[in-house]
Amino acid sequence: MRVRRARVLQEWMGMGLALALATPALAQEFKLTGFASLVAGRSSGGCVATEAMAPRYQEACTRSIADWGHGAVYRDDWELDQETRAGLQGEWRLSKQLSAVAQVSARTLKNQHANLEWAYLSYSPTPEWKLQLGRKRIPLYYYSDFQDVGFAYNTVRPSPDVYGWDVVNYNGASLSNTRSLGDWTLRAEIYTGSETSRKNPYYTIFIDEEQDVRWGGIRGLSAELSRDWFTGRISYTRSNFGVRDRASGEQAELYNGSTRASQSFLGLVLNGDWDEWQWRSEFGKASRMEAAGYDARFWLATLGRQFGHFTLTAGVSRYAERSDFDLDSYVPVTLNTRTLALRYDLHKGGALKLQWDRVRDRSPSALTGDNRLISLAYDLVF
Repeated sequence: MRVRRARVLQEWMGMGLALALATPALAQEFKLTGFASLVAGRSSGGCVATEAMAPRYQEACTRSIADWGHGAVYRDDWELDQETRAGLQGEWRLSKQLSAVAQVSARTLKNQHANLEWAYLSYSPTPEWKLQLGRKRIPLYYYSDFQDVGFAYNTVRPSPDVYGWDVVNYNGASLSNTRSLGDWTLRAEIYTGSETSRKNPYYTIFIDEEQDVRWGGIRGLSAELSRDWFTGRISYTRSNFGVRDRASGEQAELYNGSTRASQSFLGLVLNGDWDEWQWRSEFGKASRMEAAGYDARFWLATLGRQFGHFTLTAGVSRYAERSDFDLDSYVPVTLNTRTLALRYDLHKGGALKLQWDRVRDRSPSALTGDNRLISLAYDLVF
C-alpha cells in the first residue's frame, strides 16, 4: 500500500508538470530547484580489528561511519561513492491555498540510485495554518528537512554522532501553525504516519543480509521558537519498529522473543547567529526496546566564524549507548568526535569544503575503532 501511494503521487505530480508546461498561465506557477554534492573521503589511523561491522568493513584497516541512515562508510582508500548525491524538487502551486511538492534524489551508493524523498500535498486555509499529506522527512533533527542539501550548512555533513537512525522518511500527515508572539516567532507541528524501508541501508553497515525495517504508528510534535539571533527547537517522536530478513521473510527477534518493540526520540536545539559567528547545538535521547534498558544519549556543538568568503568551524559531538543486553549478543557503542571544517563560497550557490574529523571509539568492544576522516566536498544549489 505504501509503494502504491508513492507511485500514485509520482504520477500525479508528473501530470501536474505536464499541464504546467502546456499552459502558459499555469507554467508560471511551477518552480523547479535542485542540489548536488560531490564528496570524497578517506579514513586513516592505527589499524583496529572489529567484528561488529559487515565482513567487507572488517577487511579494512580503518573505517569511519559518515552517514548511518544511508549506510555511508569510508575506508582507508579515497572514495567518491559514499556521500555523493543530487536531487530535484518541483513545486506546483494549484491555487493560493493548495500546492504539491515532489523531490527525487539520487546517490552513488548501491540500491540508492533513485529515491522519492518528498511527495505531498500542502493546504493552507490561512497564512498561519498548513496541512500536508503524503511523503516527508521525519523531523527528528534541526537539519532533517534539508539534510541532503550540503550547501545549507558549513560542515561537510551534520555530525553522524547525532544524525543517524535507520528510517528517515514517513508517509502520513502533518499539521503546523506559525504565529508571532511579540518579537518572537513560534512554529508548532504535529505529525503521524509510518514507513517501511526495504533493503534498509543502515543494516548494511552491520550485516550482508538485506533487511526490511518498519516504523509503524509514528506520531510526534515539535516546536520552534526564534527571535533575532536565537533559534530554539524541541521535538518528541514515538513509534514501534520491527526488522524482517528479506531472504527468509522472518521477523528478527528483538528482545525476549518479541519481534516488535517501541521507541521514542527527544531532541533539543539551541542555535545562535550574530554578525560573523554561528553557533549550532543539538541534544538528544533515544529509547529503544525499553524493556531491555536500552537508551542512547547524543549531542553536538559547533562554533563557526566567517572571514569574507571563508568560514571556519570547530565542533565536538558524542554518542553513547546504555543497555541491559548480554554483552555477548550486543555491545553498547560510544563514539566521541572532534571536527574542524573550512568552507569557501566559490560562487553564488556553490561552496567548496575541507573537513577533518577525529573519532575516538570508546565502546567496550570496537565498532569502528579510533580513526581520522578527511573529507572534500563541492556543494551546489540551483
